[in-house]
Amino acid sequence: MAKVFIGVGHGGKDSGAVANGLVEKDIALSMALYCKAELVRHGVGVKMSRERDEDDRLSEEIRECNAYNPDVAVDVHINSGGGDGFEVFHSRYGGVGKTLAKNIEEEVKKIGQNSRGLKIRVNDEGRDYFGFIRETKCPAVILEAGFLDSEDRKIFDEPDEQRRFGVAYAKGILRTLGIAWRPDNDSTVQAAIDIIRKKAGLEQQTIDYLLAYRYAKDLVIKLAAAME
Repeated sequence: MAKVFIGVGHGGKDSGAVANGLVEKDIALSMALYCKAELVRHGVGVKMSRERDEDDRLSEEIRECNAYNPDVAVDVHINSGGGDGFEVFHSRYGGVGKTLAKNIEEEVKKIGQNSRGLKIRVNDEGRDYFGFIRETKCPAVILEAGFLDSEDRKIFDEPDEQRRFGVAYAKGILRTLGIAWRPDNDSTVQAAIDIIRKKAGLEQQTIDYLLAYRYAKDLVIKLAAAME
């Protein structure tokens, strides 16, 4: 079974970027859960650094990732600084990490987000700057969906838009793993409902209440992914 590690930027006391009523740690988690749900739907094993709002130190992320020994890893973030567009960092050594970055970038552009490109960053020693890329044993990339503090936020500030990013990330990962993407269907929602009912012990009346919510499909898929 192919395995993927998903790091979720910030968490707990570390909110990450905050602007326009949006908080990076929350949006990153939303996108990551959607990404996980789509990967799991395709039979991929997934471990996330966190699946709720809790402290999530980078050193712990790296330790968990290496212990899981995944095929690839992604770290989900939201940018700030008044810019515009998606960007992805990969290792200076290229290889599978650069392929993963390119595949994800192509899928993100398909959902209407422009790209600032594939990037590398090195430290004074000429090594990869970011610990998540430098210290993980597998090919790893850092994803910056867009900017919270500019008009760019309007492409990812709603739950359904966050789902589109999560699915785009998953599609790029699947292509890198050589797994063909399959269109979603109603069975995905039913499977999610079954997981929620089994894990949480919810009665049908409660399930019906959830399904009456405006974003019902997205909600039950995210809940199921968090419970897996």
